[in-house]
Amino acid sequence: MYKALIVDDDVAVLTFLSKMIRWEDYGYQLIGACTNALDALELSKDHMPDLIITDIGMPGMDGIEFIKTVKQTDEHPRFVILSCHDDFKFAQQAVQLGVQEYILKETLHIEIVQELLERVHHRLEEDNRLQKKVEKLHFQALQSKSVWKEHWLRDFLTTPLPEEIKWREQLAEYGLDLSLTHFVPVVCRMYRFQDAITRYQNEDMVKFIICNALDELLQSEPDVLAFSYSAESFCLLFACRKGLKSNPDEWVEQVCKQLQRTLSKVLKVQVSFLVGEIEQHHAAIKHQLLGLLQAADPFFYSATPEILRSSQIRPLNNPEDLLPFYSEYTEQVNHLIIEGNRDVHPVVDSFIQFVTVRRVQPITVKHFLFKLMLDIQMKLTFSHQYNYEKIQGHLEEMDNISQLKEWMIRFLEGAITLMDQISTKSKKAEIVDAQKYVLLHLDQKITLGEVAERLFLNASYFSRLFKKETGENFIEYVNRMKMERAKELLNESNRTIEDISQALGYDNKGYFVKLFKSHYGVPPSRVH
Repeated sequence: MYKALIVDDDVAVLTFLSKMIRWEDYGYQLIGACTNALDALELSKDHMPDLIITDIGMPGMDGIEFIKTVKQTDEHPRFVILSCHDDFKFAQQAVQLGVQEYILKETLHIEIVQELLERVHHRLEEDNRLQKKVEKLHFQALQSKSVWKEHWLRDFLTTPLPEEIKWREQLAEYGLDLSLTHFVPVVCRMYRFQDAITRYQNEDMVKFIICNALDELLQSEPDVLAFSYSAESFCLLFACRKGLKSNPDEWVEQVCKQLQRTLSKVLKVQVSFLVGEIEQHHAAIKHQLLGLLQAADPFFYSATPEILRSSQIRPLNNPEDLLPFYSEYTEQVNHLIIEGNRDVHPVVDSFIQFVTVRRVQPITVKHFLFKLMLDIQMKLTFSHQYNYEKIQGHLEEMDNISQLKEWMIRFLEGAITLMDQISTKSKKAEIVDAQKYVLLHLDQKITLGEVAERLFLNASYFSRLFKKETGENFIEYVNRMKMERAKELLNESNRTIEDISQALGYDNKGYFVKLFKSHYGVPPSRVH
């Protein structure tokens, strides 16, 4: 629906046009009826109309001056002039301004206005169709240019090198000065890439928007070229001279900072930059670009977007597998969920700090969290609520530790809520409390009488109630939980069988081994 505005110092005319015409029937929304041009200009600042019907002979700013002023701001509105004067001079000025409709007030009737609105609506529709066609052609042209440049970059990185002179001539076709002898390669990496996907819907749109934004922002920097490599990574090539009096480092950093600020402010997209070393020969530049493109992981632990030189990259370490710590974090998470403790931040913060200080490889951290999620879901019997492949894919896409932290918080809070719902719906409160007690005290001896007493129930009654609600005896349940925990400890640590039996409240190692073999069909020594 198009926006329309009426401007006339004659209140009777305003009332007639506002009340007697059903604007919506003709595809318009009447956004205002002003008695002077200044009020109309103020209204147009925030809501530029598509159609403006204005009087000519108004006090202060007349209709002709009003139209000129609007056109200085926006060329697209269509104008209809109202006048009490059949004056050729006014009509001539109106035609010069592109006004196509000129109506005398004495001929103003509903039928005439309705016909006029239909004619203008048709022209607006034609304007829109033409504008969309132009925008589509412009989009295709820009897209073709971006694709062409991306193909050139990929050919340069993946095929045998052309002769140096030919390579420089190719760069000259993109606008670089052939007299500039040295180059600084830079990789622009999206920071929290999934945030950009959420904002712009898909990877193709992100790549197109960023690539064209870089081209536009670098128009004032003729010695810099931007190439898309993927939706997440872009390459910049700074052409310069190397000498005692010229140091390109400050220039490169200044340009990167400006790009960083503008992309964040205008597109709400954050980027980091990885700056290479100055080189003269294309073989060295190719080698650097390949290395910079593969060096995404150093940004994983960045709290904010950064600009780093390749010499500043801190290597990621994996001095120790996370597996020895798996049991510790599993136990912490289990206690949170079982107790219904919604303050998950201490556990999450502890884990994030643990991997950040050690700068563990991101893929190792993600696999650790995925395994943790699977084990929790299987143990708490609500795995049917989740799509494993989707969650695994989502984890792998995360490019920053802050995203993993947010994901852990959401997952644990959701697991606690879901566990509460399952507990309240599936069993009597006494059974839920008994099961929680067992899970929280697997390191102790647990007897039926002790738990019944805690619940203020007769031991015999509690035993029958537990069997009825769960389908297994209470002691069977205790042993099953302990054996499942024993298997976890055997798989995830180097502790001895004797240590594990004592950690689960068994004084007699032989009895523990017998229970384990009865439960799994093999002795604990065969698990490793």
